[in-house]
Amino acid sequence: MPVFDMTETNFLFHPEWNVFSYGKSPVAIDIMTEVKGLDFDQAFLQSKIYEDAGLQIRTLHKNDLLKAKRASNRSKDLDDLENLS
Repeated sequence: MPVFDMTETNFLFHPEWNVFSYGKSPVAIDIMTEVKGLDFDQAFLQSKIYEDAGLQIRTLHKNDLLKAKRASNRSKDLDDLENLS
């Protein structure tokens, strides 16, 4: 979604957009409002927090990351699976 179209309603409820990118590759940040194959509440409970230079970073548990990549079925995610497993 283009950043200029960002509204609270578009972010939370847009029927087509569920990934918002800020910046340009390779330093872009993607914010995803949903992830195929995962239930938010369960994934949140299993997430891990890492700290780096005083900044806490919450990440998916590796098992949930693998599950999401399988569910996406995109070639680049399937390639990731070969390297992450």
